[in-house]
Amino acid sequence: MPETTFHIPTLHTQEDADAVMFELQDLPCVNQADVNLAEHTAWVSHTAMISADDIAAKLQEAGYEAQVQA
Repeated sequence: MPETTFHIPTLHTQEDADAVMFELQDLPCVNQADVNLAEHTAWVSHTAMISADDIAAKLQEAGYEAQVQA
């Protein structure tokens, strides 16, 4: 199962972290997610039915710039 970590530079408050977590949990094909406010990252375990780019696009639509970390 793919795992992707995203850097989210606009993650500043606990409310931001909660909002990102809500967006991730609302996506189909996402099995687990964890948001790290201190590191401005989100880790996502997802099926191959959704790509990292699709997840990043959904976060962008919600107002959170997200880049896949290498």
